[in-house]
Amino acid sequence: MRHTVGGWPDGFDPTETSDVAKYNKKMNRDANLGFGQATRDLVTASQKCIRQNNEIDLFEEYFEGEAPEHQVEPISTKTVMIFKDPNAIKRSVAKIAWHPETTDPRVGVAYAMMRFQQMRPDMPKQSYIWNLRDPNKPEKTLEAPSPLCTMVFNHKISDIIAGGSYNGSISFFDQRKGHSSGVLKPVITTVLERSHHDPVYDIYWLSVGKSGSECVSTSTDGRLLWWDMKKIDERAGPVDELVMEEKLSGDSAPKVLGGTSLEYNSEHTPLKYLVGTEQGVILQVNKRQKQI
Repeated sequence: MRHTVGGWPDGFDPTETSDVAKYNKKMNRDANLGFGQATRDLVTASQKCIRQNNEIDLFEEYFEGEAPEHQVEPISTKTVMIFKDPNAIKRSVAKIAWHPETTDPRVGVAYAMMRFQQMRPDMPKQSYIWNLRDPNKPEKTLEAPSPLCTMVFNHKISDIIAGGSYNGSISFFDQRKGHSSGVLKPVITTVLERSHHDPVYDIYWLSVGKSGSECVSTSTDGRLLWWDMKKIDERAGPVDELVMEEKLSGDSAPKVLGGTSLEYNSEHTPLKYLVGTEQGVILQVNKRQKQI
């Protein structure tokens, strides 16, 4: 390195070869002024600064409740669009499902009253698919035998929709077979005797096989049910079943855990699932070993 401004001590001219040789000879002779000592001093100073930074919390709130005097940009939100339930009897939004195709953004919304024994006899059963380019009215209407508590688009064939109803049944819709008015009726609905006994809280399509016709559902009845859309008829039930039980100590009967949410990672094995329960417990389920 050649120092030209401020780097050389008094009495040394960096343009003179003799002065440079004299300065280098002096630095090599004096070990305390050499590169090694300079490096050690630099490391010591750096360690001190690092330890100091680790002791100080840069995000600590010193003055709680005091508004900042200088803020670059105020935090705010803006409503882009609102989707209103067209029915006169208002219901809760039980599930929102994004359409897998992003070229023309759509979203499916399931409406249901989830409170036990508080559903009116004339409660509407329709759920809707909204197009984000036209939020004034729903693009398509899904009419199931019972109000949908959850719904999900098929990740391989986006026209196929699986919906879990309040009465425990699973309905499958095909947008290619819908009515000209935009009303979709289920092409397949599971029989109540072979379905869930409580409302279906969550459903998930599985990335198994080329057709993508398999899905799994959970309910507060404490069961996980696996379905194959191609194998459902008037008598067929789920292809597999798992009861979520918590084994208690002693001779007490196992405690059934009701499922309220479901998660499945399609990038890994299709045999492991995470299930959230109404008891606040999260279960990891292994389908192959039938273990929780």
